[in-house]
Amino acid sequence: MVGEVPTFHDSEILSLSLRRTGSSELKVHGWIMTGEVDPDGYFVLDKHAVVTFFLEGVMDLQLNGFSGQNVIAGLVLQRATDRGRSSYYSLPEDRTDIEIELIPCYGLDVFIRAKKVAISFVPGRPADR
Repeated sequence: MVGEVPTFHDSEILSLSLRRTGSSELKVHGWIMTGEVDPDGYFVLDKHAVVTFFLEGVMDLQLNGFSGQNVIAGLVLQRATDRGRSSYYSLPEDRTDIEIELIPCYGLDVFIRAKKVAISFVPGRPADR
């Protein structure tokens, strides 16, 4: 995914592991859509990767839905905004807090606010690993 910004449209949530201390993890199978169409009429997908978001200091979470296959319409990673949920925060809020929002398509619908986020990419499909 070098040089391109993934939207995570139609990406699949592989796992979400929450820990009270230490690093929580969100794993997503993503790719770049090429715009080409295969003989069966499906878009050709390229540069598959398993993207792991390491979350430190998770302080707020909204979690809805779950399925055997959790597909998202998109992923938003940004500085945290005021969502009127400060009474839920387990840590003091700060202007450097980060939020991840998984825009649902089918299954999991997630919003996470954390102190720090680090990201790693492992090239290939999940089955390739």
